[in-house]
Amino acid sequence: MSFDCIVRGGTLATAERTFDADIGISDGRIAAIEPSLCGDTRSVIDARGLVVAPGAVDVHTHFDTQIGNEGTADDYESGSRAAAAGGITTYINFAFQDHGGSVAAAIEREAAKAAGRSLIDYGFHIAVIDPGAPGALEELPALAGNGFTSIKIFTANAGMALSDHDVLRVLQAAADAGLMVNVHAEDQALVDHLTRRLLDQGRRGVENLVQARPAGAEAAATARVAAYAGTLGVPVYIVHLSCRAALEAVRAARRAGARVYVETRPAYLYLDASRYRLPDRHGNKYVCWPPLREADDQAALWEGLENGDIQTYATDHTTWMAGQKMDPSLSFADIPGGVSNVQTSVGMLYAEGVLGGRIPLSTFVAVTAANPAKLFGLWPRKGCLAVGSDADLVAIDPERTFRVTAAAMHSRSDFDPYEGYEAHGWPVLTMSRGEVVVRDGEVVGKPGRGLLLRRGRYQEPGER
Repeated sequence: MSFDCIVRGGTLATAERTFDADIGISDGRIAAIEPSLCGDTRSVIDARGLVVAPGAVDVHTHFDTQIGNEGTADDYESGSRAAAAGGITTYINFAFQDHGGSVAAAIEREAAKAAGRSLIDYGFHIAVIDPGAPGALEELPALAGNGFTSIKIFTANAGMALSDHDVLRVLQAAADAGLMVNVHAEDQALVDHLTRRLLDQGRRGVENLVQARPAGAEAAATARVAAYAGTLGVPVYIVHLSCRAALEAVRAARRAGARVYVETRPAYLYLDASRYRLPDRHGNKYVCWPPLREADDQAALWEGLENGDIQTYATDHTTWMAGQKMDPSLSFADIPGGVSNVQTSVGMLYAEGVLGGRIPLSTFVAVTAANPAKLFGLWPRKGCLAVGSDADLVAIDPERTFRVTAAAMHSRSDFDPYEGYEAHGWPVLTMSRGEVVVRDGEVVGKPGRGLLLRRGRYQEPGER
């Protein structure tokens, strides 16, 4: 048998098991997995001593996104370069509906921005921010049939938050169309009340952010939307869950029969609210929504990853320049939210989670690749090592050390939230559809080779 490439001698890691084998690749797909492959090949990748896992599937990015009057630092080219450098081979970005506009137009607009720019494969979620726009919800079945099978709603954030009535309308439309619903869960009324109170007291600094957006606001919105979803029979996916209280709300909803899935993000595992007390406005760099939490919340998230209560690990990569974050005229309520993470997320979870003894290697693969691929209609093309699947691979060297510096990042942001962090164990090779796109930190793939993915319906993470 002949192959385009053989990845030889690696320790293969899946969500079920770890074993030593070779991978034969032909026409961009995995053609064989055997203990020792023989046959003609154009190239051999020596993976001895490396962990070879499915390329990560990051289902939460914000490349080339406009929020108010500000645009993110990363577009589809720089964002996808950084993602590939970190071991991500597929991502799903957000296409935001305009107020009064069509949801189909949001997809068309985002696809035009991405065309010819992405280094790796990508898809879109539709962010529904105006369900009352003429015909907007009626468009969802056709979009689902065309491979856009997930939407997003916000219960907080100015200009995007939906009323409870509109949340129910969108959930019902999603149930009827067979869509997965992403949910940004914070209680807008409570956040608004607390924010106004703090600002009225002259408390404008970023150290007040946690009090304005407390864990209780996140837990309340999580419980409410999960209850709605359980009643209407629609699956919901809570994005960037940050705290113990919200995770407990999810557990209660599941006991009541709701289908609720949970994502957490790197920032909540590796950073805490003490960052907001840094001097000279440096705490502004760490603003995200929900905000960073406390050590007990971090412990709850690690436990949730280990025991399966949290299904996925995604970045919510939303980058800004330091000047945008640290503008002295901004109060805590006005600082643009989000941090960089696509280049560091996989390596940090391997170092802190697997080598740190917090999660087994199988869980690492489940939350970075298998589960997101299943929940968002990409399995088994993506997220697994199997004959017939795309040859999307990340090779991790358990002995490789890496120090995070802004200069080493491919993001266009001029700062990195993990500056100075040192990891033991790091990705050294990324392959997308059988093509090496990153080798030893050097991006060798070309912009525009990434494909827009049309996705199927969601599967339960336990399904095969």
